[in-house]
Amino acid sequence: MADGVVYLTADFTAAPGTQTTATIERGPSSSGPWTLIGEVDILSQVGVFYDTTAPLDEILWYRWTGSPGAAVIVQGPYIEVSTGTVLLKDPLRPWANLELMFCSTPQLALAAICGPLAPELVWAGFGDKVYRADVNMPDVYGSWVPADLYGVRKRLDSELHVFSKTLDARDAVETLFAAGGPIQIQTPAEYGLPDIIVQPRDVHENYLSGTRDQRRPYRIWDADFTIVDAPLGPHQGTVLANWCALAEAYPTYADLIASGFTWAQVASGEATAGGDPEFDGFGEGGFGDGPFGDGG
Repeated sequence: MADGVVYLTADFTAAPGTQTTATIERGPSSSGPWTLIGEVDILSQVGVFYDTTAPLDEILWYRWTGSPGAAVIVQGPYIEVSTGTVLLKDPLRPWANLELMFCSTPQLALAAICGPLAPELVWAGFGDKVYRADVNMPDVYGSWVPADLYGVRKRLDSELHVFSKTLDARDAVETLFAAGGPIQIQTPAEYGLPDIIVQPRDVHENYLSGTRDQRRPYRIWDADFTIVDAPLGPHQGTVLANWCALAEAYPTYADLIASGFTWAQVASGEATAGGDPEFDGFGEGGFGDGPFGDGG
């Protein structure tokens, strides 16, 4: 199973000065071009970063730039090899990622081809793809035709479909979508679709058995989505954003409350060890500018 995550550690001990933070960029070669993908705190001159949006089957290099001092560490090559499955990934909650197998149709999930020993989660495909127009055509007084104001066409709107066969699988799908933020979809090469980051809207859970016998655990999941930019922020389960770090930083309830964080922020993943309750979260920027990217 390929989890689509590259695990990185950089040691700045040999670099001049004391690095306190570092930006991480990704590129196709040791000389770039580079794309910013994250920022982390440096603890004891060691930084840890998980590239949770790493593309599959591509050579990847990484450039760390420490601050202060601008010390640079280049690492690579890395490659995440695909296994012909579909990955649904939450870039900021990698522990919730799902790997989906294939079955020809949801109905065949009840037949021998996808019988009881088959995967619990099945990728059921995309809906229609819509390349939405960004136009405004106000009427012009005295003219037979309106003014035509247009921008680049949006890419793209569609719908995803997932089939779950057990209650545990149902819970896993619900957990993936629970935070409400963007997810990454990685499909096999046969789809001809590059990796996309999408913002799901309403998620629908439907009984495959309809009204006949809803004790059966089979579910069909449908979610409309729009392609968006990748989010930036601290990854849950990584340095400063895991239970061990939080327990060490705030050993008692009083310590947590005194820091400005709440239990709700701990539960949602917004709290980080030694972080700022106002600015940490899932927003834009190196460590977020607000809970779940809403700007605060």
